[in-house]
Amino acid sequence: MRFLHLCSAGAENESVEQVCFADKILLNKIDLADETKLAKIEEELRKLNPTAPILRCRHGEVPPKELLNIQAFDLQRVLDFDPEFLDEDQEHQHDSSVTSISCRIKGNLNYEMLSSWIDRLISEDGANLYRYKGILSIKGIEEKFVFQGVGMLFNGNVSDHKWTVPE
Repeated sequence: MRFLHLCSAGAENESVEQVCFADKILLNKIDLADETKLAKIEEELRKLNPTAPILRCRHGEVPPKELLNIQAFDLQRVLDFDPEFLDEDQEHQHDSSVTSISCRIKGNLNYEMLSSWIDRLISEDGANLYRYKGILSIKGIEEKFVFQGVGMLFNGNVSDHKWTVPE
C-alpha cells in the first residue's frame, strides 16, 4: 500500500500535502476495511504526520466538538514541513494529470440507462476516478437522486428532497 502516487514532473502531491498539513485526520469508511488494514493505513499516515490525531469514522460522521473551536493550526509546524509556506513568490504547481469536470443537464434521466452507464464507467475507469458526486433527476421519481463515490466505490440513493419547479 502506498499513499505516494506518481505526479507530473515538479508537481506536488496534494493528498500527501493535505495529510502533512492536517491538524486532524479523518479516516472514513472504516467499515470497508478490517483492523489489520486500518492499522497499516494509520501507520502510513503517522509517517507523514506523526502529530495529528487520527479519528476513525463511518459515513463522515464526526462529533462536532472534534472539529469546531479546536484552535489546532500551528504555523511553526507548517513551517517545519514547508519553510517557504509564507513566501508569496514561490511557485506552486499542481499535478496536471489530475483534472476536474462538471456538467449540468436539463431534463430527467432514464434510471436503467444511468445504472448501466455507471456500472460501465466504474468497471472500466474506476481506478482513475478520485472522487465524484452529484444530484440527478430521474424520470418518474420526484425526489433528488444523490450520489458520491471514490474509485470503484459508489453510493447513490433517492433523497427525501423533492425537485422544485420554478414558477
